[in-house]
Amino acid sequence: MLWTLVQLVLALLMLGKAAEWFARGAAQVAALTGLSRLLLGAVFIGCITNLPELLIAVKAAWRGHSSIAVGNAVGSNIFNTGMILGCCLIQTRSVGQTAWLRDQGLPMLLSGLALYALVMFADVTRPVAMVLILLLLSYLVISLSANGRTRGRSRAEPSGSTEPRGWADPDVRRRWAVAGVLFVISLPLLFLSSSWALTSAIALARAWQVSEIVIALTLVAAGTSLPEIATALVATRKGHLDTALGIVLGSNVYNALGTIGAGGLVAPLTVSAANRLWDLPVMLLVFSVPLLPLLRGRFPGPRTGWVLVTIYGVYTYSLFTLYEIF
Repeated sequence: MLWTLVQLVLALLMLGKAAEWFARGAAQVAALTGLSRLLLGAVFIGCITNLPELLIAVKAAWRGHSSIAVGNAVGSNIFNTGMILGCCLIQTRSVGQTAWLRDQGLPMLLSGLALYALVMFADVTRPVAMVLILLLLSYLVISLSANGRTRGRSRAEPSGSTEPRGWADPDVRRRWAVAGVLFVISLPLLFLSSSWALTSAIALARAWQVSEIVIALTLVAAGTSLPEIATALVATRKGHLDTALGIVLGSNVYNALGTIGAGGLVAPLTVSAANRLWDLPVMLLVFSVPLLPLLRGRFPGPRTGWVLVTIYGVYTYSLFTLYEIF
């Protein structure tokens, strides 16, 4: 038990360093390509950091553990928004732009509503899974086509800087090389350390005799979200709140549409009454909370962050106390 706990701590330390390198590489790519950090985080980094959830969902569906596949995706979304986004809003000292949430927050909420509508009275069959995948592809196309709008709102380079220079410039080649090295080193470390941390966390949970569905909604969900929390918090500390928002919001869309859709294509996923009556409504609640300040034309701040963290804490407590009534 003690050695397992030590392994978990070591894995988290390795994950933090890998996330720092990954965030530096992402900032370099944003500066060199002219992509907005928001779009880079939502479409590309969000996709990459979502791979642990996707792999676990596919593996769980293949082995007939649909509760883990669904619980992992929904639980990851609740953790991403309640804990990760909440902590980012609490620790940031800068005020973001409402356009960031409008561009990526609304698609996140719509993806959650679409998932809930499709599974309200049915399980995730292959036709439902195909609809989810098509919705994800539509999100990607729309997001990429909107890059021209978001570029002006979240430039990676300071205002007044020149356009990215050509490949012939030695400095450009050097910066691309640095970004490439950072990605090559950090990506394997991100997934290895997150897998190591997840394995250690599950071993601890089993030693404490926690049920499979609760493990999926808590430790598995939090464990597969370790790349997101590490990269998002590091990006926020470096003043790149737009990158952090993109990672969290984009990852939520990938989870709601892509992760469950991919699992449903492998094998039909059973959606339990507890998922419909408690987990999915809580997911929609935490999706909605960061968007409420937009109704007054304001960007969410630390107060909204504390609300999100509190909701996640209450939800987690309910899983160990009231969950059986569903």
